[in-house]
Amino acid sequence: MRFSTTLALPVAREPLFAFHTDPANLSVLLQGWRATRVLSTAGHIRPGARTEVLERWGPLALRLAFEHFLFEPSERFGERMVRGPFRLFEHVHRFRDEGGRTVIEDEVELALPVWLGGDLALRLFVLPHLRRFFAFRQSAYVRLAAEGRFGPAPGARA
Repeated sequence: MRFSTTLALPVAREPLFAFHTDPANLSVLLQGWRATRVLSTAGHIRPGARTEVLERWGPLALRLAFEHFLFEPSERFGERMVRGPFRLFEHVHRFRDEGGRTVIEDEVELALPVWLGGDLALRLFVLPHLRRFFAFRQSAYVRLAAEGRFGPAPGARA
């Protein structure tokens, strides 16, 4: 199953992408999202780097591990779950310029094993959670851009 979102921000692509190259900024981006806590990172996001998080789903606490497999500076990067309940979970982040803004496109390919409910569980439980997660993350991007966390807007005067 595929899930995707798009967000345009009034920031330059290079500093926005650079923000993501420091995995410690995942905690900055998710500040206030109580379901996810970053446990460890490799300190970079180049292929082979791993990030571990604790994800809460109601009363369950799952320790998940993601490994980066794609890194094309200022254009895209991606990670896949290597520890967790999913049979497939790959997330690719794409960055492109559009009319003085940077568009972030997120695409997630995911599948659960049949014994965990397969596509039915994805539609009933996982996709609603992902929609809430990405809506939260998008509002965090907007807030961080307004705070100047990604540098001045393209064309802004110094």
